[in-house]
Amino acid sequence: MDEIVLHTKDLAVGYGGKAVLRDVVFSVRGGELLTLVGPNGAGKSTILKTLARQLAPVAGTVYLGGEDLAPMRENALARRLSIVTTERVRAERMTCADVVAMGRYPYTGRLGVLSEADKRIVDETMALVRVTELAGRDFARVSDGQRQRVLLARAICQEPEALLLDEPTSFLDVRYKLEFLTTLQTLARQRRIAVVMSLHEPECAARVSDTVLCVRDGAVDRVGKPAEILTSAYIETLYGMEQGSYDAFFGGAGDRSFFQNRGCGSFPCHKGVEEAEFNCLFCYCPLYALGDRCGGSFHYTEKGVKSCVDCAFPHRRANYERLLARWPELAELTKRKQDGV
Repeated sequence: MDEIVLHTKDLAVGYGGKAVLRDVVFSVRGGELLTLVGPNGAGKSTILKTLARQLAPVAGTVYLGGEDLAPMRENALARRLSIVTTERVRAERMTCADVVAMGRYPYTGRLGVLSEADKRIVDETMALVRVTELAGRDFARVSDGQRQRVLLARAICQEPEALLLDEPTSFLDVRYKLEFLTTLQTLARQRRIAVVMSLHEPECAARVSDTVLCVRDGAVDRVGKPAEILTSAYIETLYGMEQGSYDAFFGGAGDRSFFQNRGCGSFPCHKGVEEAEFNCLFCYCPLYALGDRCGGSFHYTEKGVKSCVDCAFPHRRANYERLLARWPELAELTKRKQDGV
């Protein structure tokens, strides 16, 4: 079993010496993913900022590899811990490869000149995160999903022991959200990196996490395995929802059965892939093909890409036939795909 990489003791986090959360106690081993879940404003980002040493602990200690994080030199810390946030990275006239290469700066010295070994690590990391084809593209002109993968590559390029991510899927549509979390989980396992992140969606947390830490009302409410904690009833309590509303809307925390567009001529292109990892948006949700008329409370990203991150539609397989009956053009699209048109 991997050793504990990141852990806390008697930790209280907050601002200006005033605690927002107390008794934040957890440990993460190499290769494990710990996810912070809870309502907006509960303190998830405050915990991450304290772990990243952007905020001083109000009380207690954060340990990295058994060492107190507080006195570590900046450069030494950057070689051991990396961060991916939702803040927009300003990278004027920088290619995606340039941004990934920034992850090597803790190793390059003051001049920031990459050695051949550094360049090889940049190339290898971009290949691992599947962004090699973006290497020469302007970072400011790629999609939100591509940008997040590039930033993940930059963080991995630091060769960290621990990785912190603050709501990394916030601006991603369904396809990129699934791709990003699957890639993150794979990299954590392969590189034995201890990952701590916050997520809006309890369904995603349940899918990829080894442990979830739930915060609400100024306290850590529960810590444990997602299958044991993230029940429909508890999610309703955690987010202050009306009893029974979660099951009515999403089909229950344990129901991860997405639509299956069995009329698609390419079905099952995802044979052997678990349903929660489907990337084809038409298979995932036939309403996607309706564009602006889908009614799912979507939004468009600044690049004009339709994002389903805010979708409020109950994506349950039981609804599939009803959707095709209500929108005949969806059935026609299905038929055209099947006929190869």
